[in-house]
Amino acid sequence: MRFKKRQEVSLNDFCRNFYEKYIISPMIGGIVDAGAVYNDTIKRSIVEADHNFANIDSQRFAAEVVILRFELFALAWLHKFGDRLAVAQSTFTKHYLHGKKRDDIWNDSESYNQAIARSSTAGKTSKKAFDRVFLVTVYNTRFDLFNQFYKEGHDSECIARALNRLFTEEAWKKGVTAGFLMFVLCDRLGFESNFEPDKEAKFRLEVVIRGFYDGARESLENIRIKN
Repeated sequence: MRFKKRQEVSLNDFCRNFYEKYIISPMIGGIVDAGAVYNDTIKRSIVEADHNFANIDSQRFAAEVVILRFELFALAWLHKFGDRLAVAQSTFTKHYLHGKKRDDIWNDSESYNQAIARSSTAGKTSKKAFDRVFLVTVYNTRFDLFNQFYKEGHDSECIARALNRLFTEEAWKKGVTAGFLMFVLCDRLGFESNFEPDKEAKFRLEVVIRGFYDGARESLENIRIKN
């Protein structure tokens, strides 16, 4: 049996290439804006299921998709490579977006990052012994790792963003995280806080969210990050 050798790449080069090729400005044949075509397709699908989305501005929807995709790439990265490389990826992303004069993406992604963090402990209660142990583990681990990375000189905001994604593997597999992200997306699109999409629209949005994650995760499967 032959095993495909993993390609060794630098974190900066891989992330930059992925961001520019698949998130910021994806093109087909250097001519067709694949991102615009895909976003329009997504929106039409959601509107078909729930007409409440018909009045959402297409450019605003596309902008939110970009922000969401950055956060889902980071989540897939954390799940694949762990906390240390996640902090490095977070740091590169902040600097990359600043260099592109897109600090707005970094700043606006915080709401999605917080939703991911909340999903990790969703349904857990201090009234149950097992849950108490889990909650203490989550909080203590994040606290200890934050102090460790901060002492090493890493940017505090980049550390926090990365560590907020810890302990989300189970929530992601169960669809909890995708659901949390879907509601944040609706909130940022301007819907009222008590708004809940039609069941089919909710399903379609969560499928899209999971698809973004899966696409990012697949791209990471056959690479190894250089030290």
